[in-house]
Amino acid sequence: MINPLIRGLSPVVQFILFLGILFICAIIGAGAAMGVGSVFFNLPLEELPQMISDPQSKHAQALIWMNNTTQLFSFLLPALLFYVLLGSKILHPLLKNTGGIMLLFAPVLILFANGLIDLSSKINHVLIPVGSSLEAMVKPSEELAEKLSHIFLNDESGVSIWLLVFSMAIVPAISEELVFRGILQPLFARMTRNIHVGIWTSAFVFSVIHMQFYGFLPRLFLGAILGYLVIWSGSLWTAVFAHFVNNALAVVMYKTYGSLETPEDAALSQWYGYLISGLVFAGLVVWFIRHSKWPWMSFEYLGIVENKIKSASDQKLNI
Repeated sequence: MINPLIRGLSPVVQFILFLGILFICAIIGAGAAMGVGSVFFNLPLEELPQMISDPQSKHAQALIWMNNTTQLFSFLLPALLFYVLLGSKILHPLLKNTGGIMLLFAPVLILFANGLIDLSSKINHVLIPVGSSLEAMVKPSEELAEKLSHIFLNDESGVSIWLLVFSMAIVPAISEELVFRGILQPLFARMTRNIHVGIWTSAFVFSVIHMQFYGFLPRLFLGAILGYLVIWSGSLWTAVFAHFVNNALAVVMYKTYGSLETPEDAALSQWYGYLISGLVFAGLVVWFIRHSKWPWMSFEYLGIVENKIKSASDQKLNI
């Protein structure tokens, strides 16, 4: 009885419902993360807030598992709950379809997008002037996020490469894609009747929610690419796989260069690197568009068919 009731709600109401589920799960997740730190790592509850605000390498294991708990409760759990409630006609086909050959080309697209992503990062830094009030507002959260990443990735922390890949690539790829490309993107598209607005709006929320504004433009661009991968392939797994490869490469880059930023002397940071990666990226985009499943899934994705059936049913009742 629940599923038909939820399905009959408008996209706006479904969006509000999902926000409520997200909020409740985030609160539960925060408590669960504290419980993990206290029960499994014998950390006093009263010291956990200070440990989170000023993380240290000696607490790396506890912090990474607390972060995993927060991710799973804040993203994966609400997505699964919403999927159960909605019995969605959109999400199920996206999960059922593997994406075919596009699944293999998705991480390649992300790889060659890195030149443009790196360039957007440089533009992003210019947009936050040194010494400005904007810098004062966004820098603390940025420094905390960077410090936490370095603690996880630093060899002195003792975190194994397998745990790093699980925590920084597998968990975010699955949980975040279910939320942003699996649920929010279709809802935004249905609310606006425009797939491009849906993609860029979900990418915007995806970037904002990370609270790392020095990487706002790169993450916005990445989120949009992942969104287009979903509608081109008709599969959520292309975005999940591409997201996983992107994050896993970041782990490898840090282990190789000691930084998440592309080295200034690397070929990718030179003008010819940007040119080559941009041309290959554009060619891959053309290939994806030519093989896109979007024209055939657009009506169902935007809920047009569902609304037409409902309208026709209402007309019969009026007669």
